[in-house]
Amino acid sequence: MSIKEQLQRQVQFFHPEKKYSFLRGGFSSAAHAALFGLREQFYNSIKETFVNRVNEVAEVLCQDSDYVEAIKSMPLIPKGKTKARVVVIGDSLTDDSQSWLAIIARSFAIIRPDDNIRFTNLAVSGDTTTQLLGSVIPAAQMKADLYLCFSGTNDARIQGGSRYKPCTSIDEVGRNLASVIDFGREHTKAPWVWLTPVGVDPARVAEHEFLKPLMASWCNDHIARVADVIKQQAENVIDLRPHFGDLQDSPLLDEDGLHWSIDGHQLAAKVIIRQLTTLIG
Repeated sequence: MSIKEQLQRQVQFFHPEKKYSFLRGGFSSAAHAALFGLREQFYNSIKETFVNRVNEVAEVLCQDSDYVEAIKSMPLIPKGKTKARVVVIGDSLTDDSQSWLAIIARSFAIIRPDDNIRFTNLAVSGDTTTQLLGSVIPAAQMKADLYLCFSGTNDARIQGGSRYKPCTSIDEVGRNLASVIDFGREHTKAPWVWLTPVGVDPARVAEHEFLKPLMASWCNDHIARVADVIKQQAENVIDLRPHFGDLQDSPLLDEDGLHWSIDGHQLAAKVIIRQLTTLIG
């Protein structure tokens, strides 16, 4: 992987404006570029590449009549209001600059350009369900009309070798989810929809030059158990696993075997939109 590719990858998955917004100048693109050691112009050109890719995928999806109709009919704007907000919390599968959420947001802009529907991405790369205990607070404070939560993959991260434990035990995952679900019920009025993690391709993870130095691996059995806990505890769940299938050498995954390719995000966007109409329609 070239230096340029490494920098592009960092910009794709890490967004300092989410971590350091409390600092003076934290919203400046020049400040963000400096953190990556980049000139502002080059930093912005990298980000524009991801935006263009998202736009292309959204344009393709918007040729699907069922997808278009699902977005047109989705009742996001409450009665008596002229706008709506969707807030999402989670990890890098959503924090990705070309994520399923970015594709869905662009699709709404294409199909419902006159509706004031905002999508806010609070997901942070690397987060586990433990970090949800913190991110659910600013999410609730936004008083959204729909919440989505997509977490659990990183709870199965093992660092230092297979003899060591995953980041979060299944019991702790259950307690984390219970706390977030309870907080959401207590402090928000909108529906919450949870997405299940789908797993990784361990062989690709083990050999990828970006992940290998971290001595990091992900346990698919643990991810599957996390997904099962989500299905047991959450009221509204979209199970993505059947749609992703066998992930060994799957084109739905990025070359690192952990993140999704643009095809994976496109598939997820389509599935999520279709099932959301059933859950909140």
